[in-house]
Amino acid sequence: MQLNPVIENRTINSREFLYFIFKGRLTQQDAENAVIDWKKALEGARNMLPHVWNCTEMTGYEPMARIIWQKAIKELKGKISKIWLISDSSLIIAGAKILSLFTSFDISTVRSENDITENNTKLTNPI
Repeated sequence: MQLNPVIENRTINSREFLYFIFKGRLTQQDAENAVIDWKKALEGARNMLPHVWNCTEMTGYEPMARIIWQKAIKELKGKISKIWLISDSSLIIAGAKILSLFTSFDISTVRSENDITENNTKLTNPI
């Protein structure tokens, strides 16, 4: 069975992230399974972790998948320092804005992983 999304720890610009790779359509079942894995991934975290949701290969999502994801964000909010969404899809970006609105969590949208690196460099090395 192909996991969607794949969730892994990744280091970007010497900083650890919880990295999600979405492919195709996110179904309700995918979201339910992923939330279990997401919670496990954050169980041992000592600090809040920034997240990257790489949605460059995502084509869409079921309405119930968004609702499940929204509930998980609210529940895990204290363990997430920042969410970066990688996408150039207006549908995916609109979904992220809805999530942001209903969870009161700022989700930053970028077009590539390099944009995250540039933003993190600006945050850690102000001019």
